[in-house]
This record gives sequence, structure tokens and C-alpha cells, in this order.
Amino acid sequence: MSSQIDIQLQSAFDVLRHGYNEERFPSLKQRVSRLSRLKALLVENEEPLCTALSTDFGYRSVDQSSFAEITTTIKSVNYALKNVKFWMQASRRTPDLSLRMSGAKTATQAFPKGVVGIVSPWNFPINLALSPLVSVLAAGNRALIKPSEFTPASSALLAELIAKYFEKTEVAVVCGEAELAQQFVTLPFDHLIYTGGETVARHIMAAAAVNLVPLTLELGGKSPVIVSQSANLKKTAQRIAFGKYFNAGQICIAPDYLMIAPERLDEFLNCLKDAVAAMNANADSVDSVTVINDRHRQRLADLVSESEGQGARVVSFGEESGAQPYKLNVVIDAPESTKISCDEIFGPLLLIKTIGSLDAQLAEIRKGGHPLVIYYFGNNESEFNTVAEQTSSGALVKNEVIFQYANDDLPFGGVGRSGMGKYRGLDGFNEFSHTRAIFKSGWLDISGWVTPPYNPQFRMLNKIMRKI
Repeated sequence: MSSQIDIQLQSAFDVLRHGYNEERFPSLKQRVSRLSRLKALLVENEEPLCTALSTDFGYRSVDQSSFAEITTTIKSVNYALKNVKFWMQASRRTPDLSLRMSGAKTATQAFPKGVVGIVSPWNFPINLALSPLVSVLAAGNRALIKPSEFTPASSALLAELIAKYFEKTEVAVVCGEAELAQQFVTLPFDHLIYTGGETVARHIMAAAAVNLVPLTLELGGKSPVIVSQSANLKKTAQRIAFGKYFNAGQICIAPDYLMIAPERLDEFLNCLKDAVAAMNANADSVDSVTVINDRHRQRLADLVSESEGQGARVVSFGEESGAQPYKLNVVIDAPESTKISCDEIFGPLLLIKTIGSLDAQLAEIRKGGHPLVIYYFGNNESEFNTVAEQTSSGALVKNEVIFQYANDDLPFGGVGRSGMGKYRGLDGFNEFSHTRAIFKSGWLDISGWVTPPYNPQFRMLNKIMRKI
């Protein structure tokens, strides 16, 4: 079975490589065609895609899948269609004065890298496979996608649809278990993007290093929430509740842990209780999303029980039932040794740390490395600027959660342990392009100026160039 997988995988890659070699710089017309077909794939197959997603999750709201997977991806396509002709244009650069005098001209031009590998995760199986593909296609590349084995229905349908809307020389999908994924990342791609966890990312980096494949790693980590003394607690609680329930909290940019002054904790918990109650009062079970599988449900339960066993306070809001599909577990002041304090939560569970001063909050963030997002709630602009200057993160968001991803002109990516590289919009186009330096000589033979034997005129020119 292993050798058969090798043959199929290698064949898909070789066909894409052949396609790239036959057309190394696709025209604007061709790029628009590929992006338009990607949009058509989404528009014309929304219902079966949402059905497959619900099958994979056990149950998932059709409306959420429509918004988070289909609409969000279409928005990225639309943005690329409007801008790709500008992104493709050469950029004039200014030659040094001595070179300008010779009539030389300089520029940069974005060229496709070639064949890009996309390894996508299970939490947003369609968007996190196709949103990077938007940037890959806009930049003129070919793509081979390995979707998650944990969402088999969505992965199989994606493979079927890609084969219908694209030539095998343009885009292909390969489905399989972890063994296939391990083989996938050993291929000599021209670029590889992986979305997922840090542990797997380390193995991917090691495999990619053999062929010196450049990487984009979209990881995650523990995205903190700073609750300032100036924060409106009611609005903060409403947004945190949304952030922990959107896709059942199974999103890399979900708020992971929250820091608040001890004296404001009880007021915040009351606001959070009201926010969950309001969501339940206005909700229908058809709008809910479940945790992906039993293993992850047990993992979340273990995080709570371990924390409670080591002295943390645990409170729960709401219920998981047909009438009340929303339930939020809150763990308060868990010891640093607990898994909830160290591991990314990735579910409808919130960790609260009673830390009051901004300096102490910033120190707590820096202790955990560079998160994917830092969320700040408050109305103190000086304080917000301090957070920006004293921390490092993939994104910094004020008085909102998650919606930074909905802006197609903002790059998406992490820094340090939360990832490397970015995509979406112009940043994605540049990520999957090779920016090539272009130099055109002028009418004057400048090489003759610096060819031995050196004379007084050369020495004078040498001194002048240092002052330019």
C-alpha cells in the first residue's frame, strides 16, 4: 500500500511540475481564469460542501459553514481578482547615481515560485485549504493540496471538485492518512505551507530542510486577552463568548486565556454568564457546532479536571442540549504546571488569570513567546500603544476578536513559535512569488571605469561614490 501511495503522490507532483515548466509565467488572463474557476467551485457547490462539513463534525451549522468556509474564501478570491493585475506589475527601483549617469535602469518583478504544497487542517477544512490557494494561484503557481484525514468527507469532496474545475497540471488534491502526509512534505516543492500545530511543524521543517524548501507555517498557540481597567466588561464578555463559540472555539485565533484585575473578576464573570445566557436565549440548536470528535472532547474534559484537581476554580455557563446549545467552562487561576496553562485550548473552554497591572500582563505574555494574536480590551490608547511596543505577535486587535481574519488586505500569519510567513492579499502574493532583481545597462560602458589599470580618475570616482 505504501509503494502505491508513493506512486500516486509522485505522479500528481510530476504532472504539476510539468505544467509549471510548460508555462513558467502565466498571463493575467490565465490567473484570472484560475481564480474565477475557484470562485465558481465554491458558489456552485456550497450545499454539498456544507453537508460534508457537518458530516465530518458530527454536526455543524450550515450557516456557519457558509460564512466561515464559503463566503470568507470567496471574499479572498474577489479581492485577488480586483488586484492581481496591479500585483503583477514590475516595480521601478532607483539606480545609484553613478549607474543613472550611465543610463542604467533597475526594477523588480514578481515571478511564480513553481509548485506549492498546501497541508491544511481539520478545523476549517475548506477555507484553510483554499484561502492559501488564492494567493498561490494569483502569484502564478501550481498547487498540490493535502487536506486533513480527520475530515474525510470534506477532503474527498474537495478532491472531486478540484479535479472537476482544474486541470491536473494546475491544481491537484491527494487524500490519505498520516503516512501520506509524511511522504507529502518530503517532495521537492518550491514552497510549502502548513497550517496546524507546533509539534508537527517541527517535523515538517526537518523534512523540508532536506530539499531546502521554503516554508510558510501557520501555527497557533495561546492567544491572550488583556482586559484593561478602562474596558467595558459587558462588551468584552460578549465578544469573548462569541470567540469561544465560533466553530466551538476550534480556531487558531480564538482567545485562549484572559488576564483581568482580581477586583474585576466577579463582575466580568457575571457579564460572561449573561452573554452566554443571551446567546442561548437567541439560539437554535441548528446554529451550533460540536467539538470535532470524542478524543478532543475528552482532551478538553481532562484539562478541566486536572486544573480543578490542582486547586483551580471552575465555573460553567449554559448547557449542551437542544434548547441550550452553548456551554462554556471557565478555569480560573490554574497552576502554571497544568496543561491548560501550557497547551493551546482549541475548544469552548476559557482560562482566566487574575493579573491586574499592565506590566505584569505584558510579562505574562512575553513568558509564553510570541502568540498568533494579542487581544486588547480597553479605551486607553497610550496603554494600547504600550502593548504594541512591548510585545510581539502575528496580529494585535483592539476591542474585538477573530474579525481581523475577515479583512482581505491584512496579512495572516504568526511570528516565532506561532508561525513564519504570511498570506492573504498582497502579502500572500509576495509570499508565493520570487521577487527578481532586473538590471538593464545603459548607453555608457561603466565596467570600463573600474577596469585596471586604475588611474587618478578612478580614485576620484571611488571617493565621490562614498558620498552619494
